Order: sequence, then structure tokens, then C-alpha cells
Amino acid sequence: MRPAPVAAVPPSHAIQSHARMALLSAGSLLLMSLIFTPIGLWPVAFVCLVPWLILCGTAALAPRVYFHSYVFALAFFLINMRWLYVATGWGYLALSVYQAAYFPLIACVARHVVRRRRWPLALAFPLVWTGSEMIRAVGLSGFPWFFLSHSLHGVLPLIQVSDLVGAYGVSFLVAAVNGAIADAILVRLSKKGSEAQRIGPRRARFGGIFAGTIAAAALIYGFARLSTDQTSLGPKVAVIQGDFISSVDGDDIGEGEKMRTYMSLIDAAAEQKPDLFLLPESPWTMFLNRDEREIIPLYRRSFAELQDRSRRYHAYIVTGSASRVRTPNDILAAERRYNSATIFSPDGAEPQRYDKVHVVPFGETVPFRVGRLRFLYFWLNGIMPFSGPDGKFEYSIFPGEGFHRFAMTAPSGDGADYRFAIPICYEDVMPYVSRRFVSGGAKDKQVVFLLNISNDGWFGRGIQQPQHLAICAFRAVENRVGIARAVNTGISAFIDPSGRVHDAVKGGAWNGRAGHFGYAVANLGINRRMTFYSRYGDWFAWSCAAIWLVLFVDYWVTRVRTRESRHRTAVAAV
Repeated sequence: MRPAPVAAVPPSHAIQSHARMALLSAGSLLLMSLIFTPIGLWPVAFVCLVPWLILCGTAALAPRVYFHSYVFALAFFLINMRWLYVATGWGYLALSVYQAAYFPLIACVARHVVRRRRWPLALAFPLVWTGSEMIRAVGLSGFPWFFLSHSLHGVLPLIQVSDLVGAYGVSFLVAAVNGAIADAILVRLSKKGSEAQRIGPRRARFGGIFAGTIAAAALIYGFARLSTDQTSLGPKVAVIQGDFISSVDGDDIGEGEKMRTYMSLIDAAAEQKPDLFLLPESPWTMFLNRDEREIIPLYRRSFAELQDRSRRYHAYIVTGSASRVRTPNDILAAERRYNSATIFSPDGAEPQRYDKVHVVPFGETVPFRVGRLRFLYFWLNGIMPFSGPDGKFEYSIFPGEGFHRFAMTAPSGDGADYRFAIPICYEDVMPYVSRRFVSGGAKDKQVVFLLNISNDGWFGRGIQQPQHLAICAFRAVENRVGIARAVNTGISAFIDPSGRVHDAVKGGAWNGRAGHFGYAVANLGINRRMTFYSRYGDWFAWSCAAIWLVLFVDYWVTRVRTRESRHRTAVAAV
């Protein structure tokens, strides 16, 4: 590509002052903070990035654009991700600093295509933005939070396309509308410049047509899917919700009391004769694998209480637990601990177990445990709050060895057979985890529902819980699976294969909230159709990421050529 000419003098409508740039950035900061739960003003999502895009397209000096883009993003994450500070302290700041770095990179390419390539933002911006979401979801273990699509979790007709292109496709749509509106504004502003600096109105028309077309297509597809819903009723599940705040320093509530609370909630929910009871991740401290429960009285009692209720109520019980395997001859670690889900069956057989595969860096495992940088592992472990007073306790858990699936026969009803899987905690926000459970590389659907167990008590009782639930809704639509969630401190609820949240503990769809003890009983929705997304994964988002990279390379090539051209001109003038 040969670089298109760019006016050497800033156009008359160019923004040069820091104050005006800060005002535009602050506008997007405010609007973007309104679109996510629990505020949830989803229509604002379609305009929230317009002020920032105007800044990218009209600012005279590129370094100022990148500076204000970074400050805007950093402020957004610090404000809206503040719940993370409760659990991680400095980790919250480090993650915010890292996440904010994507915004100057997005601004760089957006500015390049609108000023040099004359592309409509309605086309270029969604490609770049969606590509950045993809990279954020996988980079440094991934943190797929605050996607534009998450603001539309309750707008069912618009999110049904997720079974084709994932949640990323919905973000693409929202970004395209923002880009189209920005195009129209930039065209109007450019009329104040010279003829060479004007942006042709055809670009704005094309952007509007493009954004309108994909929005209409998404709505048509969404209404068609909702009107031809193939969901049937599956097993009856009771989600059990505790309300125990988690802390590095522990709490004043004994593990025995926690266990008694959960057992009483199981007994109360048993009156509705569910086929399965679902408890949260780590409802109380217990290792349920055979070797551990035979040593510690509390673990042995926990096992006996759960197995007894599974037999008595003729129902499966799924609970979060821990597992430990002693490895005295292993140079790496004397024992291997896992974050597990344990499944008790009514026949009293030895419980089955799934060990969490996607472990959270620093929260569950310290990096560099293996390899030449192992010295960094010991240093990082020593400064983490989980490593004990002397900093020597190696708290890291190991990832599980596979995406295990389980089978159950519903004791009630027609005794149908079902296959299911159990993403633990943040595994339900990682799109690839649920997809791996559902597809497993096979042509046919491997599971028909998911059970998510989580402990959100690490983050107090606030905005994290509804945000977590909103993200999980997309896993249901992407793979057309029903989901039951049992979460310590909430929000425990059910999600049907169309993404509709229902029967939340202490309320209906979104009346459930953090900070309650209780339970809810409902039938899971079953849809046996294998989706395009389950089969082919994040093909769309990876394509956007590749285009973002190509455009970024084009930016650097153009910049180098421009510098060379200026150098030759200067030499010739001398």
C-alpha cells in the first residue's frame, strides 16, 4: 500500500488543547461506565465511544491522543473494576495498568485508517476493537471482562448471533454503530477545512448502511432463533447459595458452622424433590478425595453428610471442594493441590471429580514455577498475601488434566440421561472453556448443560456479582446450553439456552443480588442443537485480531515511508 497524502497543516477543526481532549475522553468514560451492570443503560452502549472516536479522528497531535486514550482507559478500569481491589490490592492496579494499554493501540490504528486510508470508522473500528477484545481474552492468561457485548446481555434478540460468532460478534455490532455515528460527525466537522482535508459524505453513508445492515441482520436472526426455540425441560436442579465473605485473613465463622448452614439449605430445598443439588465453589474447607478425608475428621464428616443426603433424597450433589495428591518423590512439589468439583451420585458410589483446568494467575497459581525463572516464582510467592506470615507457603494449585464430562440419569420424571460439565469460578467467563466442554472437537454435542460453581465472596457484595452473571449468559447462547450457577454470596441463578436469566435466589431474573442465604429450584433448559460457534470457535474474533495486526503493520510502514519522503525532500531542498 502506498501512503495517502496527509495535510501537513492540521485542519481547521483539529483539536489541539489538552482540555478539549480530556473533555472528550471524560465523556466516553462516563458513558461507558453507565452501560454495564448493575447500572445497565444498554442503549448508551451504541454511543459511548463516539466522543473518544472524535478525539482520535480530529486531534492534531498523535502523542496527545495516545496519552488521553490511556488515561481514559486506566480511569475506566480503576473505577469499574474496583471490586478487584478487595481481593488483590496491588494486583488490581497492575491489571488496570495492563488493560488500559490496549486503548492507545486501538486509537493508533483507528486514527491511521480514518486520516490516511480514508476508511469509514463504521468498518475499521469494529474490526480493531473486536480484535483487541480477543487478545485481551487470551493475553497473560486472559481477562475477558467489560466487552461491549456484555452490556447487551438482557437484549435477547441482539445476542442470539453469539451462537455464530460468539460474544465478540455482538461487540462488533455495537462498535460499528459507534463508528457510523462518529463518521457522520467527522464528515460534518471536515466541511470547515480545505477541499483536500474534507471527508467525503459517501464514507458516512457507507458507514451508516454497513452498521444498519448488520444490526438489522442480527435482529432478524435473533427473532428467528427465539421464535423457533427448540428448548425442552431438563432435570430439576436446586442451586444453594451461602453468604460467607472470603478473606486471606479468614473470618469469624467456623467451617463446621458453614457446613451446617449448607446442609440445612439442602434439607429445605429437598422438599421440591430436585434431581441435583448444586453447591458453590469452596462452600467450606474440605478435601474430599479418599486419602485426605480418611485423615481429617471434618473432611470425613463432610463426605459422610453429603453422601448420606445424596442417598436419602435420591439426587446427585455437586459441590466445590479441594483435592490433594501427596508426591513426596516429586522435586517440584511435595504435594499437588487442585480446585475441584466433586459429584456424589444416589447409588453411593465413590464420587467423581473434575479439577479446574484454567487456573487464575496469582490468585490460584504463581507463574514461573517450572523452568529457569524459578527464582522469580519464589520471590513472587513470598510477596503474595496467600503465602503466609513468613512468605514460604507455596499456595499454588495445579491445573487439571482435562475437560472432563459427566453423565446422570434424572431420578424424577422420565429418567432421561444427560451429560454435563462443571466450569469452576472464572472458567465460565472464558469462552474457550465452555466451548471445549460442549464440543471437545467432536461433531456432536458432548454436554447439554453446564453447572457453574463459584466463590465471589472474595469481592465483597457489590457490582462484581451481577457483572459475572451477565458474562456467563453469553456462554449459554454461544453453545445453546442451559446453565445453573451456585455462587457463594450470589448471584445464584439459572440461564436458559437463549440467554434468559431466571429463578435467581431471592428474586426473579435480575432481582437476585449478592448478600443472601437461600436456594432456588428450577428445571434446566435443554437444547441438543450443535451451534456453529461450538463447532468452529472464535474464528470471527481471531480474524478481526489478524486484521488489526495488518492495519498496525500498515501504520508503521506508512510512517516509515513518510519519514523517508520528508528526509529526501529536505535533502533535495538543501
